[in-house]
Amino acid sequence: MAQTSPGLPAPTNSEPPPVQQEPTAPPKQGFSFNPDAGVVFQSRDFRVTAWGYAERAIDPSGSDYFRRFRHGAEIDLPRLSDSLRPAIVYEVDLTDTNFFGDFGGKGGQLGTRNFENLFIALQHPDDPGKFRLLIGENTHILSREDNLSSGNLPTINRSLILEEHGSVNSFGTQFGAQFQKAISDKLTLQLAALDNRGSLNTPDPRYSIGNSLSGKVILTPVNGAGRKLTIGAAVDRTGGIRDRVFTLATAIGAKPLGGVAATGNKLTGEADTAYTFPLLGHATTIEVEALYSRFSGSRSDVGGGYAMVQFSLFDAPRTGDLDLFARYDVVSLGIDSIAGRATQQAVRAGVNYNLPYTNKLASLHLEYAHNTLSGPAAIVTDYNPGDEFRIVLRVSLQRYLRH
Repeated sequence: MAQTSPGLPAPTNSEPPPVQQEPTAPPKQGFSFNPDAGVVFQSRDFRVTAWGYAERAIDPSGSDYFRRFRHGAEIDLPRLSDSLRPAIVYEVDLTDTNFFGDFGGKGGQLGTRNFENLFIALQHPDDPGKFRLLIGENTHILSREDNLSSGNLPTINRSLILEEHGSVNSFGTQFGAQFQKAISDKLTLQLAALDNRGSLNTPDPRYSIGNSLSGKVILTPVNGAGRKLTIGAAVDRTGGIRDRVFTLATAIGAKPLGGVAATGNKLTGEADTAYTFPLLGHATTIEVEALYSRFSGSRSDVGGGYAMVQFSLFDAPRTGDLDLFARYDVVSLGIDSIAGRATQQAVRAGVNYNLPYTNKLASLHLEYAHNTLSGPAAIVTDYNPGDEFRIVLRVSLQRYLRH
């Protein structure tokens, strides 16, 4: 995200004069639609942006289901200064909360379990990526691809190890405070004090801010001319994890395959990189992520990651936007009390097609995964995970961008 610097120095003989930028057009008042944001209502400096999307998964060997059916909004209150404004953000996942049933609370009342994300923030008026301080329910900063509606299809962009970390509440939505600051165009710092043992949308919410302390540095050394390189590194320390199991599960259907106890204090290190570049005139993105966690109470540990390449075959209004992708995931899980380790692998491939004339607001996703698993019987409960295939239809109020 490019930043402009106020008060440019006067040009010297060796410097060209600064380029005069066109003045920013005032925001459109009333209701409008922004395909990169959603439905927008603007009244002077007050703004509400609402989004929503649904993903319907078709399982040829089982029942169809909604993987996601979400609605959310950001309410931007009038700015306090040129660089700060307060905001309120919420998001509800209708598939997880039985929103149209018991409303997530007692007596048919609206309850906190409806909210996947719910926080108040003090942030940059036009770009929260430059600065945001929030308190409430939000995704964990170690997860590079978040689960907000601004994220991509989870089947493509979520690794086995990140999905499985959710089984010990190490990732996903957390309650607490987060801070993000773009130090420069190339460097962003993130800090968080959260509670990883529970969140607003769990049966037993917790509000002990500081149980999880984490930090992340994001570098963007290349960004321009069709190329972008992003590098991230993070660390998280979470205390007091109880009654949890780290569960191995298949790549697409999340079928349980085994697991070990994961309790005590967790120390996690994570690194990721993504590089987008033109290849034979087509946009291409390579992603790699690695993660390792050690649990002190159960004396267990898990490590792994993924590597993926996405290649844009074509992208035009008449033909649509078709990407091919292939990826490899691996997870290694062990515990000191059991000899040997369990190793799970998945080779995944498929296509994602933003449909013609939909401005990338509707897409068709096909993915195949070949799962393999080995290790001691004390950890592994199913040595035949089998192959998986899914067809996913997605409609959204925000364009699905992959590169």
